[in-house]
Formats: sequence, structure tokens, C-alpha cells
Amino acid sequence: MTLPELHEVFKEAKIPVMHYKARQTGYPYIVWQERSSSYNYASGKVVHELIPVTASHLTKKEWDPTLDEFKLVLLKKKINFTTVTIWYEDDELIETIFNLAIWRELEV
Repeated sequence: MTLPELHEVFKEAKIPVMHYKARQTGYPYIVWQERSSSYNYASGKVVHELIPVTASHLTKKEWDPTLDEFKLVLLKKKINFTTVTIWYEDDELIETIFNLAIWRELEV
């Protein structure tokens, strides 16, 4: 899976999705970014690239159903994830942060 393909997967939750920086004033929305990459040879001509990703679901609604929808989209696409933390800010913003990873084969 490529990063643009992952972005499309996130959009299936039917809420705004942004890469790197939130440019949204309404809630809920998802903002995500890749953190790094690692590579290993699978054979003489193929390299596997592993890309860790952090995605944040931001809302002001307690028990927002779009959070479950986002999780279901990931599970339906067989993307494993971990909920890292849930933050509640003074301005009543609830941020749920996920770690996940994608990988793809690169031919060299």
C-alpha cells in the first residue's frame, strides 16, 4: 500500500482527512503523517518498505460515532493499529491517536 492509497482508506470514514497539518476548523476530522521508513531485502530484486504512521481523530463530541467508523475502515482494509492515547483538552477537544504501519514491495 502506498501513502496516497492509505489517504484514500482514511477518507472512507467519511470525515475530512488531512496529511501533516490540520486545515480544518470544524470537527470531527483526521490528520495523519508518516514517521519514518525502514527497508529490507526480500530477494535479490525486491525490497520491503515498512512505513509507520500516526493518525489522530479529533472531535468535540463525546462518543463520536465517526471514531468507530474510522476503526472499522482500518479493520476492513486489514490494517492493524494501536490506540496510543486519548487526550481531552481544555477547549473540550478529544484527540484519539493511533499508530499503524503499511508496507509495500519495491523492485530494485
